[in-house]
Amino acid sequence: MKNTLVLKNNVVLIVVAAILLISLNFIPETYRPIPVALVLVLVFLRFLMPWIKKRTVTYEVDDTLIYLVTHMYAVSTGKPPRKRIFELNNIAGGYGDYDRILRRIATLAVEWGFGFAKAIRVVVKETRNKVFRDFLMRLGELLNIGEDPEIFLDVERRALLTEMQAHYGRIVEATKLLLGVYTSSVSSSMFMAITVIIFSMLFSSSVNTVIVAYIGIAVALIFLVYVLYRILPRERLTHNIGEYPPERTKYRILLVIGASLSIIIGLVIYGYSGNPSLAMSLGALPLLIPGFYAKKIEKKIREIEAFFPIFVRSFGLTYATVPHTPKALTSTLRSDYGPLTRYLQRLLARLTIGVDPKVSWKKLIVETWSELLRRNVNVLFDAIDAGGDLANVGTVLSETSFRIMDIRKQRIQVTKAFESTVYIIHSLLVAVLTFVLELLSIFYKLMSTLQTVETGMHIILPFQPIPLDTTILATVVFIIVMAITNAFAIKVAQGGMYETVWVPLSILLAVSGLVMFGIKFMSSMMFAELLELTETFTTV
Repeated sequence: MKNTLVLKNNVVLIVVAAILLISLNFIPETYRPIPVALVLVLVFLRFLMPWIKKRTVTYEVDDTLIYLVTHMYAVSTGKPPRKRIFELNNIAGGYGDYDRILRRIATLAVEWGFGFAKAIRVVVKETRNKVFRDFLMRLGELLNIGEDPEIFLDVERRALLTEMQAHYGRIVEATKLLLGVYTSSVSSSMFMAITVIIFSMLFSSSVNTVIVAYIGIAVALIFLVYVLYRILPRERLTHNIGEYPPERTKYRILLVIGASLSIIIGLVIYGYSGNPSLAMSLGALPLLIPGFYAKKIEKKIREIEAFFPIFVRSFGLTYATVPHTPKALTSTLRSDYGPLTRYLQRLLARLTIGVDPKVSWKKLIVETWSELLRRNVNVLFDAIDAGGDLANVGTVLSETSFRIMDIRKQRIQVTKAFESTVYIIHSLLVAVLTFVLELLSIFYKLMSTLQTVETGMHIILPFQPIPLDTTILATVVFIIVMAITNAFAIKVAQGGMYETVWVPLSILLAVSGLVMFGIKFMSSMMFAELLELTETFTTV
């Protein structure tokens, strides 16, 4: 699966690079360095960046590391052989490179006879994450003196969880600054675009100047969005284990329907009215269909995750008294767990009729489509398999889940204000750009009329109108690109399901079209007398 994804990414890169290089034959020589530079940037991001990343030491405490240490602690409560602590059994997904490192330590320590302390010293040289490296070194020294790792792992788990909370708090504060920089950049881009348009008029510049300015502004803002994406934690809400619930297929069908309707409606309205603003506004509305459905899924997953810590604590305490999964689950389900209840009832039904427990728990993960649930169920199932203390394990998983969800709420609170600000600034950007273009259009008509009627006027007012049709088309494309960029900025800041990006995108495009249409209508009313005067001069 991973190889297929890598192949797809390489194919996409080759296609994009080929398109950019082919475009060299169709653009002026002055602007040919732009596609070449874009190709070099893409190659750097795709090939050189991962190579640099592999050789860079990081200091990172993320939820994957938290759950890894929690998983090791949960298994250690069953007092298994030491090798078992390093060979964690996951029923769905895993811990990426962490898994590989732990299994290699177990192999060197037991099968090759290195011992755990020496095996850890050998393997940690390949570890990029300094936090994980230091944790392994401390664990190795503890195992070397023969101490029980349970207490140590619990202490490390608590310390890492506290460190992650503090680290996340610092990131949230930095996020406020970065989001402020982004909104300021969008505001500045509005004035830059207006300045370029006006100077193009005053100095009779080519329309290519305006196009290059638009490209430069768009690239700068896209780069800022990429910086946000790299800095902010990537909180995956849905799992990616290769098996998915029916909602994913339904979403994809709605996406195809929404995108098709959007294109058809936009083309029909543009062909019928010739008005790009109306076509953009009405054509964007069908994108709300997949967007709102994704929002519905996201809300359901968050509600399921909100009830899971309560369930896992109750189940752990019950299982510690009645160590039989179906009986413990039956007792636990006497309480209500909101939308999670029906999935737990299905789990109980599967276990009752004799379905393999591993398959039953995995189906729970697949059906809920929750990444947080996947991590917790992996730990819970392996703790049961290792004979762990489920009372402590359930309490620990409940505490960890609550604290992670509480951390994520801080991000949501920060991004709500950012989302509203982006909508307002984007609307102002579209309004001012459209109004300036309307003023220039009227001014060009007036100047052209005066230069035609009055001999020598072209010497007094030596303005050569730039092609307004091309400028207006470039502005419409620029506004669409800005809407897409701002929509992704909102989604990157929010986190969660990226499939919900269609909601802000649809709103931004629809608002852009309505604002453009409204400003044009108001301008025609405000300057009606001036336009009549221009027509009079032309007639005379």
